Amino acid sequence: MDKDSQDVHQVLNELKTKFQEMRKMISAMPGVGVSPEQQQEQLRSLREQVRTKNELLQKYKSLCMFEIPKE
Repeated sequence: MDKDSQDVHQVLNELKTKFQEMRKMISAMPGVGVSPEQQQEQLRSLREQVRTKNELLQKYKSLCMFEIPKE
């Protein structure tokens, strides 16, 4: 294949376009602008929320349940 052929230039332009599209997609992803330290803090906070909700769920499950009449 000739390096200066039209096909090579077309393929290179298509590849360049794909790279530009991927860069746009990556920059639009949520969390890209957040530092690793901020991500760790968010993760810690979310894990704490899950732990708290699991504790509340266990408390709720251990409560005396009332029978609901079926209609």
